[in-house]
Amino acid sequence: MLLGYSDASEAAYGAIVYMRCVKEDGTTTTKLIGSKSRVAPIKVISIPRFELSACLLLAQLVEKVRLSLQVHLAKIILHTDSTIAIAWINTPANQLKTFVGNRVSKIQTLTENFEWRSTYLQLKTLQISSLEV
Repeated sequence: MLLGYSDASEAAYGAIVYMRCVKEDGTTTTKLIGSKSRVAPIKVISIPRFELSACLLLAQLVEKVRLSLQVHLAKIILHTDSTIAIAWINTPANQLKTFVGNRVSKIQTLTENFEWRSTYLQLKTLQISSLEV
């Protein structure tokens, strides 16, 4: 199973992907597979739009990881702490404004059979912006 997390702030946004394996004896192992971060552009945009950009970055990262692994993955679950981004992702792209609609269209194409969940990340170790300093 692949688990992906995205997060954004005013300064940066990013994504991280873990692989969780369940062995035959029931024990689980979780390993960091990859991460990607971006500094916020000079042009000021809203936090929900940054969160959506982080979701797109996650979708692109998961696609690269999935193609690189070349193994069958039982499930891919993607997480964001933005309920607004989740609502946008679940809305037809043509009903949204251009900036949001373009990103939502790409996310929907890349994550067609994946599960998106809204999760509030409280652990400092999962704060994406501090991973790639």
